Amino acid sequence: MHIERQDRDQVVISTRLAKARDLLDGLIAYRSELGDLGRELEEMLRAAGVEPSAQAGHIRYEYMPPTDLDRH
Repeated sequence: MHIERQDRDQVVISTRLAKARDLLDGLIAYRSELGDLGRELEEMLRAAGVEPSAQAGHIRYEYMPPTDLDRH
């Protein structure tokens, strides 16, 4: 992420599309917890042309250990 310009009211950043998609996916996943600010950020990303990743609905956030660790 790179800050392009900044003033009292606004910060403009640039980032890679993959990072922007990750951010949008997280905002969508936690929409109810993030409230108005989260919705505002989501709208800004969408207005900038960022679309959620195709697999966003299938992201698992809990930890799953590798199955090969279950050795007897």
